Amino acid sequence: MNYINSPMNYTGSKFKLLDQILPHLDYSKDYFMDLFCGSGVVAYNVLDKYKKILINDVLSELIGIHENLNDNAQEFIESVKDLAKTKHNQELYNQLRDSFNQEKTPQKLYALMLSCNNNIIRYNQKGIFNQTWGQREFNDSIQKKLDIFVEHIAKYSEKIYYASRSFNEIMPTKPAMLYCDPPYGYCMDEKGDIINEQVSLAGYNRFWYQKNDIQLYNYLLKLDKNKHSFMLSGVLEHDGKKAWLTNKLMQDKFSYEQLDFNYNGVSRKGDKQTVEVVIMNY
Repeated sequence: MNYINSPMNYTGSKFKLLDQILPHLDYSKDYFMDLFCGSGVVAYNVLDKYKKILINDVLSELIGIHENLNDNAQEFIESVKDLAKTKHNQELYNQLRDSFNQEKTPQKLYALMLSCNNNIIRYNQKGIFNQTWGQREFNDSIQKKLDIFVEHIAKYSEKIYYASRSFNEIMPTKPAMLYCDPPYGYCMDEKGDIINEQVSLAGYNRFWYQKNDIQLYNYLLKLDKNKHSFMLSGVLEHDGKKAWLTNKLMQDKFSYEQLDFNYNGVSRKGDKQTVEVVIMNY
């Protein structure tokens, strides 16, 4: 099947796993919510399956990119092109990065994503975007991907809604299917208890804390109690470390499927044995 890819290169994107994720979603509900949308590839590939789609992420500038590509695509893209002319000028890139950190906008963030090293978002603990210059810029390949993407979502524009909230601030009032792809969480010890050590120190989980794993676990239990459907995708084990959240949900006897993907191909160090699963309450 031909899936729609996002024009955003986003760490942790599930595009290569869509064949294994989408068949397991619950399509009996009218509403779909992507609580940690990132690039949004899961949500954008089920637009024809639900009556309403909510795309949410705690990064408001990231949601701003999604919204602009839906509501104001051509003007937004032209402004990004003007900002992303940094391939041959590191100082210009540094100025763009400094400007974003002083006044965050979706246009600046997307220009940085297209210009930075590996096209990957990275913030420090103070919330400062600190990814380095990548000798990249807006190109024909990006334009082609944008054209396909914008044309696709335009057909479903009126059913797509956007939010930038913490996951636990969102609780559907009508039966819904909620997809959760949170950052890597915290480790489980030999007794099965959560410990203050992250499964991986990836840049995108800098703002995810032990309490967030616990909050998400309780949130999923509440969804289940209220008869909503949820799917959580996450790591069960990485480099010998067990993830508390996924293992805890499996101990609670929720159903699951193991995903087949070789993370060594994208790991800088290689030989990182990773087991990823999707966990469902239906």
